[in-house]
Amino acid sequence: MLTIMTRNVVMPLFALVVLIALPLEAAGPAPGFAAMSGSQIDALLKRSIATEPDLDKRIQDISENFLGVPFVLSPLGEGPGNTPDSDPLISFEAADCTTFIEETLALTLSVNLKRAKEMLRRIRYRGGRIDYLQRKHFMMAQWIPLNEKAGFIEDVTRQVGGAAVRMVGKRLDPEVWNKRRRDKAWPLLKPDQVPCGESRLPIIPIESACGLYTGIRPGTILFVVRKDVANMPVRITHMGLVVDKRGKRFLRHASRVFGRVADEPLEAFFKRNLGYTRWPVEGINLQKVKDKCVQK
Repeated sequence: MLTIMTRNVVMPLFALVVLIALPLEAAGPAPGFAAMSGSQIDALLKRSIATEPDLDKRIQDISENFLGVPFVLSPLGEGPGNTPDSDPLISFEAADCTTFIEETLALTLSVNLKRAKEMLRRIRYRGGRIDYLQRKHFMMAQWIPLNEKAGFIEDVTRQVGGAAVRMVGKRLDPEVWNKRRRDKAWPLLKPDQVPCGESRLPIIPIESACGLYTGIRPGTILFVVRKDVANMPVRITHMGLVVDKRGKRFLRHASRVFGRVADEPLEAFFKRNLGYTRWPVEGINLQKVKDKCVQK
């Protein structure tokens, strides 16, 4: 879910989810990218950019190739030999919610796999430098604002939520970091290595989102924002991609609940999130993917 760092060092995402029966699209064929060679992926990406000018449609088509990929916490790292996370820099064998979105963006904005790997570095790391300490570990403090600044995404929450939108914040500093609940696993960061300051972003309250979901454009990245809790240094706990299927909105996400990348009806997803009481969901933030960074 959120920014997962290593298999043993995990951000606290959906730790409180209870597995319940939910309406879900049936599992499809074997995962696309996982079954492709590098040359096949190159051909697919080149064809996609050449034939589909609509970025929102392209990101939906590219992400479809992840459907069915197993959910695994922190499948990616800095690569073999790199500590503290030696998982592959890129892999299509497994995904969590963050790596699914990161890889989908990198592939959608690239004409071949080589370019996609370069793009992934820019999306995941500050300055594109592959280093654990340069990774955009925190969604509100790093991933969203830094990728907005880099031109990869643009906030569209107000365009969908209108008057219902409100601003929320989260303060992070060494003092907050030291108060984090010790029954969770967190990034291997010392107090002086966490970003300091208050991060703010607009949200649509979850109650309002249930009535506005049809206005979310396919291709939009959706972030789940929880209530602010003093001993939790994060508020964003999940992310996924809104897609259109036969005129209905779904959230395509790597989900612990379903154990794989799956399409869940967006209305059902919102209703499920309304039910969390131990760490309530406050709302959603929406980001549009921008196409000015396409790597040809």
